[in-house]
Amino acid sequence: MVAVRHKVEPDVCTYIDKEENSLTIEISLPGVNKESIKLKVNTRCLILYAEADDVNYAKYLSFYHPVEADKAKAVYEHGFLRVKVPLMA
Repeated sequence: MVAVRHKVEPDVCTYIDKEENSLTIEISLPGVNKESIKLKVNTRCLILYAEADDVNYAKYLSFYHPVEADKAKAVYEHGFLRVKVPLMA
């Protein structure tokens, strides 16, 4: 019997921190091991793939303003991935 894997777009929340001039992206990834997260951030978008037991999470997120991708920082805790990246001046 072949295991069925569901493809799901995770819940995402984005907001601007005006004091730090940065974009924060919070992504809900329940059941995901940190090692299975594949994340790419460039100046115009974020691309995410992650696997849980029977779920494949996938997300493509375009930015409305360019970011400094080489300064992006990501933290994964308790099923939530938080990515913080400065906006380009």
